Amino acid sequence: GEVMKINDDLVANPQLANQDPYAQGWFVILKPDDWTAVKPTLVPGGAVAPQYEAKMLADGFNGCP
Repeated sequence: GEVMKINDDLVANPQLANQDPYAQGWFVILKPDDWTAVKPTLVPGGAVAPQYEAKMLADGFNGCP
């Protein structure tokens, strides 16, 4: 794919990634080479959260302070 845009605000203020990850804290806008092939492989964050939580539990990870 191709990087179409970089979030200059995030470069200037990296804390945005944690403070507002779904709005101002985005990283890049990508243009995939084959959107038709890529689109069905994408999973919304809410759908993967249980899998990540199970992995953290299995690994004994209690989060960051």
